[in-house]
Amino acid sequence: MTGRAVKLAAAVAALTLAIAACKTNQTAAPASAGEVSASGGATTAGTGSGGIPALVNVNLQNVLNDLSVAIKVDRANIPVNAQVPIDVAANVCGVSVSALAASVASGTASCTAKTTSPALNQAVQQQVAAGGNVGGGDQTMGGTTNNMI
Repeated sequence: MTGRAVKLAAAVAALTLAIAACKTNQTAAPASAGEVSASGGATTAGTGSGGIPALVNVNLQNVLNDLSVAIKVDRANIPVNAQVPIDVAANVCGVSVSALAASVASGTASCTAKTTSPALNQAVQQQVAAGGNVGGGDQTMGGTTNNMI
């Protein structure tokens, strides 16, 4: 029996070493999404909670013609208001990010665009493609679906 016990002990030791070798030095997971921030030179000044950009409602009425030409979409198909990241809104509205951040904190973040930018063009184009819905448009299958489960 001692030979078997030695083999068993050797197998347990080998298994323990194998499991220990699989572990990596990991830092603690963040307690909330607010603790996660984007890297790559981005700052958290333009974010509502960590790495998630705060969105600002931007009135596009003054720049609809410019946007129409830039994104090659009929002016009538461009929404009058668009939700864009706070840094983009500050740029096109001519206001500071800190002023908009204070509005975001109170829940009334909005401004009127005075000019366009490539980032605004992209945000508006994405919203036009999504049917004006920031959430990605209607989530339908294009017809009636009967799920007979």
